[in-house]
Amino acid sequence: MLDTWHCQTQTDKWRVGEEAMREKLLFISAENPFPQDSGGKLRTGNILNILLAKYDVDLLTYSGSKDTEAIPSLTVHEVKRTMNYRRAMLRSLYKWRNCSYMSHVDVDMKEKITELCGQHAYSHVFISHSLLGCCIDIVRRSLPGTVIITDAHNFESGLSAQLARRKRGIAKLFYSLNAVWTRRDELKLMDKTNLLLTTSEQDGLSFKALSFKNSFKVQVIPNFIRMGDYRTNTLFPKEPWIILPGNMNYFPNINAATYFYRQIYPLIKAKVPGIKWYIVGRDVHPEVAALADKDPSIIITGYVDSVADYIRKAQVVIAPLQEGSGTRLKILEAWALKTPVVSSTKGAEGLLYEHSANIMIADDPVTFAESVTQLLQDHEKGVVLADRAYQTLLANYEAESVREKLLSLV
Repeated sequence: MLDTWHCQTQTDKWRVGEEAMREKLLFISAENPFPQDSGGKLRTGNILNILLAKYDVDLLTYSGSKDTEAIPSLTVHEVKRTMNYRRAMLRSLYKWRNCSYMSHVDVDMKEKITELCGQHAYSHVFISHSLLGCCIDIVRRSLPGTVIITDAHNFESGLSAQLARRKRGIAKLFYSLNAVWTRRDELKLMDKTNLLLTTSEQDGLSFKALSFKNSFKVQVIPNFIRMGDYRTNTLFPKEPWIILPGNMNYFPNINAATYFYRQIYPLIKAKVPGIKWYIVGRDVHPEVAALADKDPSIIITGYVDSVADYIRKAQVVIAPLQEGSGTRLKILEAWALKTPVVSSTKGAEGLLYEHSANIMIADDPVTFAESVTQLLQDHEKGVVLADRAYQTLLANYEAESVREKLLSLV
């Protein structure tokens, strides 16, 4: 993948002019985008790739990446992570801050941010997640006039509220408070950042509703992919598989998997007895891992080097999400790989779609099961659906379709 990155970066340099003066940008991310093995990393890495066309970038991130190959115009600065999820949850109680470890990266990153900002007069600082808003004050103390861009990824206070609704007792109280703290921090973020990027119009409207005076700062940069990363000369025959890809420690994915197992999968198995269901993603939660113990037709891979290889082989990608925010890169990857998708309305939220034209939408178990079964049994319908989805992707969610807007904003 990095060979493709290198070639694209060199082409991008030529486009902006080799003689042009390149400013320096600090890019702060809690996740090193290499390897690009999750939706968040895909978005972070793809945006970073475009920014390298215009800036020399210092990437500040946590250590632990497997990928160490040098990339032109990019210098990586790593810090060790001490702030784990348990410490973050405890610290949130006296800091009144979101309980994700990303909301507490100031513990590990403050010294390095101050050092880098003291060494370089960055014209722009890019903060790769709204939960990293605590970094803004650190940057401002050293560089009060720099332009700060924040990429929201999700509307986190809405996600926290969704999680709280599923909890009981003390846990419900804790996550309800977490939603309040997150909303307060999003309000502060709207005040302090110069530009706020969201992945969908829905998330954009949610942020604008928080602060009318700052609504002009909100711009939508949809999730997107680089088609060069998905092309291959290898032919992958389709298998009688359905696949649920994603980070399996993320609560909307956990709940989607257990919901599908309880209410939808038995209906599909009754019609297609030889079916296999692959759950492909890192950080598998115990509730998800237990599904394979209950049913031998369920295969849980855990982390894999290439989720794309599994999607290519599958006959159907499923996105039975009941919660969530932003847009699902797993659907865009399926579209890029010409594998048909069955999704809930929430799963397809924020994407340009038409039911039964480029995706199948189903919000109740029976309809969802019927849609999956139809695609398993009617190969031609799946091909037509996937071809139309591929054209939607090229027109709206491929890197070239968003490059100009992103570079005009940042």
